[in-house]
Amino acid sequence: MPIEWAIILVVAVSDAILLAETSFRLEASAQLRILAGLIALAVVLVICRRWRSFPRIIPRLAHLARTVLSLVLFTNAATILSYILTGILPLPRWDGALATADRALGLNWLDMYQWLARYPAIEASAHAVYMSLGTEMVILFVALELLGHHNQARSFLLWFMVSTIATIGIATLMPAAGPVVYYHLPVPSTTLYVSQMAGLRNGTLRTINPFDYSEGLVVFPSFHTVLALLCAYAAWPLRILKIPLLALNLLIILSSPAMGGHYFIDIIAGIVLAALTISLPGYVLSGIWRRLKKNMRHGDAPVFASK
Repeated sequence: MPIEWAIILVVAVSDAILLAETSFRLEASAQLRILAGLIALAVVLVICRRWRSFPRIIPRLAHLARTVLSLVLFTNAATILSYILTGILPLPRWDGALATADRALGLNWLDMYQWLARYPAIEASAHAVYMSLGTEMVILFVALELLGHHNQARSFLLWFMVSTIATIGIATLMPAAGPVVYYHLPVPSTTLYVSQMAGLRNGTLRTINPFDYSEGLVVFPSFHTVLALLCAYAAWPLRILKIPLLALNLLIILSSPAMGGHYFIDIIAGIVLAALTISLPGYVLSGIWRRLKKNMRHGDAPVFASK
């Protein structure tokens, strides 16, 4: 079993256990038909790639279908896990400490917010840039797979999974409502996570439909910053796209404090987490997984020896 599928299985089983043991319930959605169709397409393409009579593009399409399927399954499983953990572990918020860290760095979130409010055109542009990250990820996976960079696409997928799990863990232990709530500002319609987090923490929100939740609950660290850096790094083999995507991702990071409701320290933490994730390459994770499978086949306990 590939390590990405093992990760998905572990997260999905965790979701199933938590759903069975808590008052949370999962709401079925019409979008599940899209997921079922994607699974069927992936199966067909994986079967077709074994037949030599099919065009060369078929193996790449098969890789793409598997990658997108893994991405969709993991994203939804991780979203469910994040929402349940937020609801069952309403730990004290860290907003005061995060705001203090900003001030210690000489950064003032309120000044930035008030400056941006005076320039609606810049604010609208920043919002559009911030919301482009999801589309960019999909385009990047498609480009990497169809242009033959499967190993890079798989590493990108593993980086995404590892950083997502790390972010959920950190955010669960260090929850925060964000500077909009901390400074008692009017909550904009674009920050849906504020009401969702409040409902999860006070027990009024117990029905989860991951397809309806386009926003995450994470304030610290900034997951948009993590993903922007991972996208920029993953795009480097693409000669035409790497510079434009680097510029786009830098703009996404710059827009994150205002558009994502993040303290400046959240951005710094996201940069650190992305660097740590990239420093643990996909081949290391794959090597550990191969060693585990080998030991399990021989009935031995896992042993990790340095070379």
